[in-house]
Amino acid sequence: MMNNKVVITGISGCIGSILYNNLRDKWELSGIARHHSNNYPVQIADICDRDRMIDSIHGAYAVIHLAANPSVSASWNDIAGPNITGTEAVFEASRLAGVRKILFASSNHVTGMYEREEPYCRIVAGDYESVDYSRVLQINHTFPVKPDSYYGVSKVFGEALGKYYSEKYHMQVICIRIGTVNRENRPLDFRQYATLFRHNDLVKMVDICLNNNDISYGIFYGVSNNKWKFWDISHINECLHWSPEEDAESLR
Repeated sequence: MMNNKVVITGISGCIGSILYNNLRDKWELSGIARHHSNNYPVQIADICDRDRMIDSIHGAYAVIHLAANPSVSASWNDIAGPNITGTEAVFEASRLAGVRKILFASSNHVTGMYEREEPYCRIVAGDYESVDYSRVLQINHTFPVKPDSYYGVSKVFGEALGKYYSEKYHMQVICIRIGTVNRENRPLDFRQYATLFRHNDLVKMVDICLNNNDISYGIFYGVSNNKWKFWDISHINECLHWSPEEDAESLR
């Protein structure tokens, strides 16, 4: 039988808990975090400690790398440790531990500056009447990156690092540019009617990526099939033969 052990870094966060609660019946999930938890099987480790990470990851089929400082207002000093050094340590520890698949939690913030431009700025403000949606160009994985923060910059680094490990070490790396995921599972402002990634779509996409062995390297936007989305989901269908199914508009 296929090894179904999957290690999730940052399992105690919002996305980690959603994945654990919904995929634990399909995959043998465990987590890496900085604190003990009664809710998940957790190994305590600093992701920047490569040797500790090797021990924690050893024997896994895949690593889902979520752990990061997620603040778009964080300084470079606060981002550099967990998001740069830590991401490199996770990739290298995975390679040394014999793990062949990494799902990297990238972010929509790698192209966040587009939202300051027309027509995206109107969509995120909820100014729908002035937008001809049929002419809105969907931002896809081929667009030049435009990070909007040091956080976004760190996710660009992670994607580039993933490409390097895919090319040099023949590891499978799938980067998901995650949109808005919140515990409420609904839009909390106008922007989130475009950017929401509902829990069912998140879980299904991760499960499909874990089962996929054809893609050597990929970048996909993690967003539901929202009426006002401006990130491309056709690439998901082309490569993963599935499309996000839910729509934030139904929650108005």
